[in-house]
Amino acid sequence: MWIKDVAGHWQEPFDELIYGKGFVESTAAQMTWFVPHDVPGLIKLMGGKEKFVDQLNRSFESALENDFTSGKSHDRETQEELRRMYINYGNQPSMQTAYLFNYAGAPWLTQYWSRQVIDKVYSDLSPDFGYSGDEDQGLMGSLAVLMKMGLFSMDGGARQDPVYELGSPIFDEIRIHLDANYYPGKEIIIQVNNQSENSVYIQSAQWNNRPLNNCWIHHNVLIKGGEIILQMGAEPNKGWGIKEPIPEVK
Repeated sequence: MWIKDVAGHWQEPFDELIYGKGFVESTAAQMTWFVPHDVPGLIKLMGGKEKFVDQLNRSFESALENDFTSGKSHDRETQEELRRMYINYGNQPSMQTAYLFNYAGAPWLTQYWSRQVIDKVYSDLSPDFGYSGDEDQGLMGSLAVLMKMGLFSMDGGARQDPVYELGSPIFDEIRIHLDANYYPGKEIIIQVNNQSENSVYIQSAQWNNRPLNNCWIHHNVLIKGGEIILQMGAEPNKGWGIKEPIPEVK
């Protein structure tokens, strides 16, 4: 993504890592991925799934050098040299990027990179490093909780038939108690077998004792209550989670 002026001319010189010039609190490199309403369209625009995955993966590899943040505290992220980031999990514009792999037929990379982000950005509880950037009314803290639970919604549930995407939970068991005023089910249980710092990849999954072969599940199914069982391993199962693509937004 890049900037045009009112006459339709591209701004020069091109610098995808310059901060805040045409992009609010981010760079062109970061905002290129922020198309949550039409991820399949973005994949097509970028030349298909293989090219999309390759560029996104290289962006994460580059961002890992700085622990996916523009500095480990809010005051440091104002330093110009630290703002030249391909992905920045210290602020909102990059919050969805780890889950984009799910849309491009590579859910194992969502599992891998989401766990890397959790480890580098959201696993310190000290006053200096607790949020690693811009918290903003609890949004990034909420994102940390969702990532650690292994659940995410690319469009925030705004589609006609919302879905949740699966990531890589850091807990052995998660229990979500559903409010009877809003949901028909009583409880959602996420049972995670053999998960560890090294076993971050989903090998197989079940929903209410039936095989779950997709890396996503419908909201209206999930809120009826039940149990997700994930079997984790140290090597990616590249055949799991790709049977059916995530439904397009309607």
